[in-house]
Amino acid sequence: MYDRFATHYHEKRSSEEDSTWNRYLDQPMIRDLVHDQPAGLKVLDLGCGSGMLAPWLTSRGYDVCGVDFSENLIAIARTTNPSAHFAVADIKHAPFADGTFDLVVSGLVMHYEQDLGPPFAEVSRLLKAGGRFVFTMHHPMDEVTDVEWNGSDYVATMNPYFHNKEYRWTMLEGMELVSYHHTFECISEHLSEHGFVIERIKESRASEELKQRFPDFYRRTSNYPSFCGFRARKTEAAAGKVI
Repeated sequence: MYDRFATHYHEKRSSEEDSTWNRYLDQPMIRDLVHDQPAGLKVLDLGCGSGMLAPWLTSRGYDVCGVDFSENLIAIARTTNPSAHFAVADIKHAPFADGTFDLVVSGLVMHYEQDLGPPFAEVSRLLKAGGRFVFTMHHPMDEVTDVEWNGSDYVATMNPYFHNKEYRWTMLEGMELVSYHHTFECISEHLSEHGFVIERIKESRASEELKQRFPDFYRRTSNYPSFCGFRARKTEAAAGKVI
């Protein structure tokens, strides 16, 4: 789907009106989780899409690489970010040696994986000891909650939580995507299993400044969770260990 809709997806992400979820919820979480990391780091954007994070990462003085399985999105990323290096690859099999990176960033990708073990194992392999893994994904509560507008306010109905089932949703007309529900316990346990300790957890929330510009968006996203973000550190004990 991302290969088929690559151009439309990139145009959507480039438009302020059409990318409020990314621009005002996801990206602020990533910036906050990364902001205290020093310049000069070697950084991998895992599931980089069309390279929308690359300009910000590069501006911070990072040596940036990106991988994504969509050839068309990588083509756009290479055109729009000539100073970064991009490769077409599965996020579970990145074409880099063990311990190549100081920081791995992944924005709204992990919910596409039903089993978090393989991608987390790959991130552990790619990171140096003490390296950080910053990633965002669909909030576990949002995945099992139906939030609907009743004419005057948003009303939420919660569905069963403890499962790992798929759910389908539409990003653009005709662009139907499949994701998987993960509980917070599931995420935490997989990180621990693969040599990580969680340093921080963020939950997306619209800032007060959006109340006037995007009132419906603000009301929905300041009351109900949409995305969550994690910063995890690869422990020294995990270095040199087959995860």
